[in-house]
Amino acid sequence: MNKKVQIIYENGKPAYAVLRYEDYAALTGREQANGADDELVPFAVGDFIRNPIRVLRVEAGLRQEHLAVRLGVSQGYVSRIEGRNFKVTDTMVKRVKQAVNGHKR
Repeated sequence: MNKKVQIIYENGKPAYAVLRYEDYAALTGREQANGADDELVPFAVGDFIRNPIRVLRVEAGLRQEHLAVRLGVSQGYVSRIEGRNFKVTDTMVKRVKQAVNGHKR
């Protein structure tokens, strides 16, 4: 640890200590002083996407074009059913589950 520490006094008493960031990092256990964060945090796609059709497609690693081929529809239709204003039925979800079955990443 570097011994160069600046002490700042307030009303004649030590109030603050200024030290190199590397020393601060060592004292606080922040060994990654460069700010790098290599920790990956898992998340569920369903927490961020509301449409169940899109969740199934994304989790399967499929593009809209590929799902469309599996469903026998156009890519535009897949885009439409993944849209915000489309009411997704249970039958549709079941059909998409069958289409993506076996194509998990």
